[in-house]
Amino acid sequence: MNLQSMDYIVTTANERSISRAAEILHVTQQTLSAHISAVERELGCQLFVRHIPLEITYAGEEFLKYAESIRHQVREMRRTFGEIAGEEKGQLKIGVTGNRGRIVLMPIVARYLKEHPQIEIRVLEDANEGLIRRLSRGELEVCISDLEAVQPGIRQADLYRERMVFVVQRELFRQLYPENSKQVIRAAGKGDYRPLQDCPLLLGREKDIAGKFSHRAMASFDRPPVIRVEAENIAFALELCAHGLGGCFCPEIIVRNTLTAEQMEEVLLIPLGKQGEYPIRIGWREEGRIIASFIETAQEQVKGMTGAG
Repeated sequence: MNLQSMDYIVTTANERSISRAAEILHVTQQTLSAHISAVERELGCQLFVRHIPLEITYAGEEFLKYAESIRHQVREMRRTFGEIAGEEKGQLKIGVTGNRGRIVLMPIVARYLKEHPQIEIRVLEDANEGLIRRLSRGELEVCISDLEAVQPGIRQADLYRERMVFVVQRELFRQLYPENSKQVIRAAGKGDYRPLQDCPLLLGREKDIAGKFSHRAMASFDRPPVIRVEAENIAFALELCAHGLGGCFCPEIIVRNTLTAEQMEEVLLIPLGKQGEYPIRIGWREEGRIIASFIETAQEQVKGMTGAG
């Protein structure tokens, strides 16, 4: 048994699927199955019941406890000896949502790698809830998320404040609210989203911040809205907004970095008041020079991006 096989089994257990785990690990399903079978033969125990979804046996659960402890010790050993040697070498696993990966994380990583060229960066994209789970399980060392609640064993630091807006094509907005457009904008800015129920909606997935906010806003409506599209990627919904097909609740930073200058001229961004503002944080589990330097770089970089500080 080696650390690679251990990593393979942990990923398979987390995904409850050999096919999804193989995709994440960039190996074939046959290779992954062979590693699992070899470990099972060595231990003399079955770790998984191979049906869909994959079921973890009691032996598998016990294996995961040992694996997590061993992987943690190996990470700490590598970090410690790297610092003793005075060399910043190692790997940093970072989790982020898809759109923030492109907009927020990419410039942070670009700057960090210029300053720390010996560090290897691995980026994993997931919904916010998935990122928190992965960080808690030790699959990630850092994640960028809203981190709404304090998570046991996870340290946090603010990166920037994000603001939700309601995005709608200007012409569609004029058609929907020919006589009371100013009142609708004023009400939304005070946290009263009921007038927006007359606009067909284009939604992001509920697990992400935009999706969760959309459903909270819809809960205040007097009647069910017309939902035209629910999309995994909020950028898809924004493109439809620009074509006048509905309105979308979305973080302003994502809107301004997704739509073209021409599209921005065609849409209206309606502020949603204090209820639509929240901090985006960076979370981590373990202390160390590599993680500390990354957090410092991230905080410095977003100051320039958002005008914070």
